[in-house]
Amino acid sequence: MPFLSELIDKFRVKSTQSRHWFRRNSLSLKLLIVTWAVSSFATLLFTAFQLMMDYQRDFDKLQNNFAIIKNSYLDSMAEHLWSYDTRLLEIQLDGLSRLQGVSYLRLIADNKAIYETGKSDPEEENHKRFDIYHKNTNEILGNLDVELDVKSLRAKYVQEAFWIFVRQAAKTMVVVFCLYFVFNHILVMHIKHIADYLRAHNVRSNEDLELRRPAHREEDELDVLVASINLFRSELLQANEKLEALNQALEQKVLDRTKQLTLKNESLEKAMAQIKRMQATLVAQERLASLGGLTSSVAHEIRNPLNFVLNFSELITESDSLEEIHEISRVVLKHSQRIDQIVRSMQILSGYDSDILENSDINEILKRAYQDTVAARAFGASYIPPKVTYRLSESIKVPVYATSLLRALSNIIDNSIHALERKVLADNSFEPELTLSTSVRGDSLEISIRDNGIGIPVILGEKIFDPFLTTKAAGEGAGLGLTVAFNIAQKHGGTLKYTSEFGHWTEFVMAIPLVHERPT
Repeated sequence: MPFLSELIDKFRVKSTQSRHWFRRNSLSLKLLIVTWAVSSFATLLFTAFQLMMDYQRDFDKLQNNFAIIKNSYLDSMAEHLWSYDTRLLEIQLDGLSRLQGVSYLRLIADNKAIYETGKSDPEEENHKRFDIYHKNTNEILGNLDVELDVKSLRAKYVQEAFWIFVRQAAKTMVVVFCLYFVFNHILVMHIKHIADYLRAHNVRSNEDLELRRPAHREEDELDVLVASINLFRSELLQANEKLEALNQALEQKVLDRTKQLTLKNESLEKAMAQIKRMQATLVAQERLASLGGLTSSVAHEIRNPLNFVLNFSELITESDSLEEIHEISRVVLKHSQRIDQIVRSMQILSGYDSDILENSDINEILKRAYQDTVAARAFGASYIPPKVTYRLSESIKVPVYATSLLRALSNIIDNSIHALERKVLADNSFEPELTLSTSVRGDSLEISIRDNGIGIPVILGEKIFDPFLTTKAAGEGAGLGLTVAFNIAQKHGGTLKYTSEFGHWTEFVMAIPLVHERPT
């Protein structure tokens, strides 16, 4: 039987492929489970409904026995009991016991059971007692107890339901596996082939997707999907070719633009080099001009006291009076000290300073600056304010050049006291106020020196920090105090600013960073 062997081999191959897909293909497994679940649920639902209808029909038939007994047997049984015809009564009861569904029958007369057949089940509620009346006298002759066999009926339908469910489940499994194999053959295998094609073939491949299906058939959704994939691959291939062409054109434009930028950069570099040379020339010229102006100012400031020294030195050589020589020596010493002060200030301006950076208490430096200023003015018999007000923050140490900061604060305090002195001389009722304060704002420490003296004219502006600019009388100052203070503030990486209302008050604020960075 070669045909049967060939058929068995084909079935074995199909079974092997199906088992392979059953293990690996989740779509087929999901179809199998869903189909079986839906079919089982539908079978269970409709079968249960049909069994309930059949059970209710048979139960109603069983209950109809009560009506048959009442309508057909009770009257004749009453006649037999009235006439004490026991033979006919037994025949009638035997016939009654053979009714379908009657499981127990008992006749009670004169308070005793004269007939009983079957087995009573007290747990069942399908029983009924009939009173037997004589139709002429309405006298109760006895009672008839009847029980129906509902338990057997229920067991019958339970067994029937079991076998129906077994048969339906078997049929459902057969249908589901058939659908499973058909679904694999019609759809899943082709989906796998499409997936393998998409994984194995890149966009540049010219090979179209083809399914291994019979040629003579009508077009279906898989053919539409295959055609769409081939069309998409073709359009994507064309789009990639256009994209490559655009990329090449873009690369060429980038190269051209890069060349243009390179040429422009070279031109800019040449222009920048020329500008730097011009800037260097301008800076050198500006430095020469500044140096010339500074040299002229220094020469002018030194020439005046130096002339005094030279003239009075000649007088010393010509004078014989010790008192006159002593007076001349005092004048020479005063102007020599002024020359020394100018030289020292110039050294500070030029950067010559041996001060070192160290953590110092700013409140103590400010107090010492005031004390040193007052002591120096007292030594020269100059004006000293009657009081000073301190408004100091909590003690804080900041890295500073202590000696330089002390010199800068002393210069500012001396200028404030000089402003108070000029206002006292102009107004005897004036009450001088000098306020020294410190505070921390953000990442800086601010030192404030405020007076209610004559103030600073608005016209001076920022020129007050220029060297050799002074509002004092000739011989009282070199005009370098605020310049030195301004440079020392910058040396700390900070600032020195002032606000003033001419004729009323002036306030200088020096801000020093809490973390010092040595300026470049």
